[in-house]
Amino acid sequence: MKRTRPLSLALAVIAVAGSAFLGTGSAQAGPQENNPCQRLSAGQVKYNSFGANRVTFATATGRESNVVTITGCVRSGNGYVQEWQDWGYAGLKGFAPPGLTWEDTFKSPTGSYSVTEALGRSNPGTALAYHTVNANSRWGGEYGPTYNQYFEGSGGPSDENLYTYMNQGYYEQAAVINYNRQPDMNTVQGASYAIFLHAGRTTSAGCLSTSLETVNRFLRSSRPGDRIIMGAVDDIFTPYSADPFGAITQKYSLGGGPAGQLGSPVSNEVGGLRDGGAFQNYQGGAIIWSPLSGAHFSWGATRGKWASLDYENGPLGYPVTDEVGGLRGGGVYQVYQGGVIMFSPASGAYLSSFGPIRDKWAETGFENGALGYPVSDVITGLKDGGSYQAYRNGAIFSSPAAGTHAVTAGIYGKWRSQGAEGGPLGYPTTDEFRGLRNGGSWQGFQGGAIMFSPASGAAVSAGPIRDKWASTGFEWGSLGYPVTDVITGLKEGGAFQNYQGGSILWTPANGAIISVGAIRNVWAGQNFEHGVLGYPTTDEYGTPGGAVAQNYQGGVIYFVPNVGTYAVSGAIFTKHEAMGRSLGAAVSPQVAIKNGGLYQNFQNGSILWSPATGAHEFIGATRGAWAQAGYENGFLGYPTSDEIPVSGGVKQTYQGGSIYWTAALGAFSMPSEFSAAFDAVNGPATLGFPGTNRVTGLKDGGSFINFQKGALISSPATGVRLSVGKTRDALAGTGFEWGRLGYPTTDNYVTADGSTVQDFQGGRITVPKDGTARIDYGTS
Repeated sequence: MKRTRPLSLALAVIAVAGSAFLGTGSAQAGPQENNPCQRLSAGQVKYNSFGANRVTFATATGRESNVVTITGCVRSGNGYVQEWQDWGYAGLKGFAPPGLTWEDTFKSPTGSYSVTEALGRSNPGTALAYHTVNANSRWGGEYGPTYNQYFEGSGGPSDENLYTYMNQGYYEQAAVINYNRQPDMNTVQGASYAIFLHAGRTTSAGCLSTSLETVNRFLRSSRPGDRIIMGAVDDIFTPYSADPFGAITQKYSLGGGPAGQLGSPVSNEVGGLRDGGAFQNYQGGAIIWSPLSGAHFSWGATRGKWASLDYENGPLGYPVTDEVGGLRGGGVYQVYQGGVIMFSPASGAYLSSFGPIRDKWAETGFENGALGYPVSDVITGLKDGGSYQAYRNGAIFSSPAAGTHAVTAGIYGKWRSQGAEGGPLGYPTTDEFRGLRNGGSWQGFQGGAIMFSPASGAAVSAGPIRDKWASTGFEWGSLGYPVTDVITGLKEGGAFQNYQGGSILWTPANGAIISVGAIRNVWAGQNFEHGVLGYPTTDEYGTPGGAVAQNYQGGVIYFVPNVGTYAVSGAIFTKHEAMGRSLGAAVSPQVAIKNGGLYQNFQNGSILWSPATGAHEFIGATRGAWAQAGYENGFLGYPTSDEIPVSGGVKQTYQGGSIYWTAALGAFSMPSEFSAAFDAVNGPATLGFPGTNRVTGLKDGGSFINFQKGALISSPATGVRLSVGKTRDALAGTGFEWGRLGYPTTDNYVTADGSTVQDFQGGRITVPKDGTARIDYGTS
């Protein structure tokens, strides 16, 4: 790349990489400083001499002035004294502001630079590395290994021919000022050539020039590492003093001096601080030093926080690092003897004290972890000697009894809603455990736990309800995660907690019970614990008939696969229990029927209840006969008894009669008047079991029922009469009620002579002991 040749002899100067400034500004013109060595001894020079044996100043009254006073200073004890003084020129357009130079500006750089080598016609006796200039001597301007270096060769278009300039009187003697080159800084190709202090007093693109005599004197006394400090008076000197060889001055130089973040000093260096410390204030902050901690920068929000804690006299003591940046979200931190100050633009600056809370925060990954940055200092004085620190996404709590644990995200919000450490949960006793089912997590506390999942949110899990949930396998069980906290204040001191798959109920009387699925839905339809069923008293369990049941204070609920789910309560439940649940599971709801009655079907029968008759079973063949009679709407009405074993069969009584059953004949009903007559004659012994229901349509509105050993015959005029044996046989021979005898008016009775007699409407039948029946008509 072809470069623009300087107006005068020296090479152009451009910005060193890393400079963030574009404008030049203007230093206020002031009187020339004629005693720079004295100012250096007083520590009133903004640029560090680095303890060099000799320091040369080249200063102008202002940045726009290119006339400089050049003064040589030599070290004497803890100060400097002047050896010589002359004048000369800087770049054509004077000096650039601190930290600001760039190519072809014709400005000399401001700052402190070392000298390590020289060049010219012949060595005047310098200890610097010396290059005797010849026809092949070049100063590298082309990109490559020779950039900003002395070399010998033909060179390229941008390489400077030193021999030509020497013969013109300018490089008769010259010292290399190490700008944009080692050892002062890394060389950035294209940033700037080096500059020289050379003979031939004239303006240049950026070099310093003075008389040949002064340059020779400079070279003869110079040693590698001596320095040149150059710039406008106001950019070089300060009215504030500091130890020129001290740690604060050295630290200030490492921070870029006045071109760095601190800017210029605004106070003297002040000693006498705690533990022998000292400080100096600057436009952009301060430098703090102590023998134990060293010198460190202090600025911005971290310094403001440190100040609020009484600087080095507070709990933090002195800084032991500079501020460290590059953290997440633009954050920074600074370490002190007693802790760390963390800052981010979003959260502000807060103290992170050494101790268990900070150690726990470190375990979580500091600001890159789940908690993020602190948003409070450590707060002490909590319950039971506890303390905490809040962070953007949670907090860390510490107590002697529970240890130190982080609480984050949804769990933290839930815990705080419960009163935090002052609530029933107390302090955390574990960190948050992640990796649970469906992205969930949990955390233990003194009084229980908090469970969290994205689907269910955060919920408190404690006490006997938690113990019951544990028995199901926690979130891996059928209940899944809790979706509410434990809700107290229920009837009879009860409590409950809802889960993804159901609920757990607790009462003092019954403990913790699981309530889930179809059975829970039916219970809900009964108004939960406020309904007739009350609280559940057992978990669900299987039954011999393949159903699932759950007991309640006032009943039971059955689930029968492929049939349905039904509750049993009230008098029907009482009857069901009294029967030992022999009827099996309910297969229908309780159904309201005539006169306030209820019935409910079960796997093996039914239970019927009415206010007048109570609850009774109806099963098997008797149920079929009752159905044939029209159930409760028929002449029988409601049952008044269960089935009763009778001489190889069973009977069941009803409001309007009875039903008898045997295996041989089946089940048949009889109305109450027949039933009463049957019982009056010790029916099963006398008549056996019925073989028909009541048969109507007889003469004069009569009816009958046949039995194994006879019949009962009824008419409105005669009532119900027994018809058995030889009297019945004789009656049959007359045509029963259609014959001359008509209906019987008495049952069989025995006369004094031992005959069996039965009276009829139209006569009498007598059966003497010999068994021959005699019919007498017209006798009654």
